[in-house]
Amino acid sequence: TALPDSDFAEGLGGLSGALPIAMATVAEAQAETLQSTADGGKEHRGHLCISPRWSHQHTPRNVQEQGDGWPPRTVAACSARKVNAAAAASACEQRIVTLGVLYYNSPALLHNIMRGWATWPESLAQQFHFTVVDDCSTSEHSALSVVRANKPMYPIRVLTIQPPKIAWNDVGALNLLMHTATTCWAMRLDADVVVTPQAARGLLGLAERSDIDSVHMFNRENIGSVHPANWLFHRQAYWRAGGSDEDFAGSYGYVDAQLGWMLSQSGAKFRRHRDVNLTQVPSQLQRRLQHYPANFSKDSTHNLELHLRKQKGLAPLPTLYLRFRWHANTVTKRVRRGSSL
Repeated sequence: TALPDSDFAEGLGGLSGALPIAMATVAEAQAETLQSTADGGKEHRGHLCISPRWSHQHTPRNVQEQGDGWPPRTVAACSARKVNAAAAASACEQRIVTLGVLYYNSPALLHNIMRGWATWPESLAQQFHFTVVDDCSTSEHSALSVVRANKPMYPIRVLTIQPPKIAWNDVGALNLLMHTATTCWAMRLDADVVVTPQAARGLLGLAERSDIDSVHMFNRENIGSVHPANWLFHRQAYWRAGGSDEDFAGSYGYVDAQLGWMLSQSGAKFRRHRDVNLTQVPSQLQRRLQHYPANFSKDSTHNLELHLRKQKGLAPLPTLYLRFRWHANTVTKRVRRGSSL
């Protein structure tokens, strides 16, 4: 059953109190973002750092289902500098790690991940926060329906990005994960990657003894190479680097290259670990289990050119984050006395 996410900050998140925003603006945002869901929980919608001067030049390419919700309404005015400073300075939980799955239209892969989590001993699971970010999946493939069907023993937070669908918006999904994480350390996971209990203990050890500038990369035991994108990093290092650049949303490719370059430029150090192994679904099977629209092109020409321009200082670094609406639910099998599944 889905429980009210009462401890969850609304769309402006934990950053709103640290930003120099007029109280009237915050109050307006709260009134707009807090709504009741059909199942009795609370729905949290909002945008972070949407510029009041939103224009067509900021509209991501390949936006589907354009309508009254596009472009989204502005609820706050802030700059990347203010957001990054507030996020980096905010307190976080030291002894717990967030595992965040970036998900889109692949229920069989998410079922596989959750079956793996179900094998974890409770003492281990209590040292993690489990989050799934659904990047605007179609209703028949929604992450929330998959998580509910699995009836998880441990609370799982599902963050659902709302229409209109932005193609290849893993950059926005990762920013949403890092924006909502309350732990110091968080790991981005693709939906085709499984973390075993042994690997989970390795992640905890690294988080406990690492400095905040370390970005950890891991071996894929069934493939024999280091995963190029599933990294464990500290929130402060992530936001100090500027987060993920949502200018890349709408086109395919070079998202991880851009984030890696921004992290390196800010002083982060990448560390490869072949003793902490991830398990990845073979690519041929993965392609059969993911349901991407036919018009989602994998032509990376646009993003390659953008990546090179940003490296040369010919294009600005990101100033707008979370360019979409979203809401949250927390799902757990544990039921309070007197209620039923």
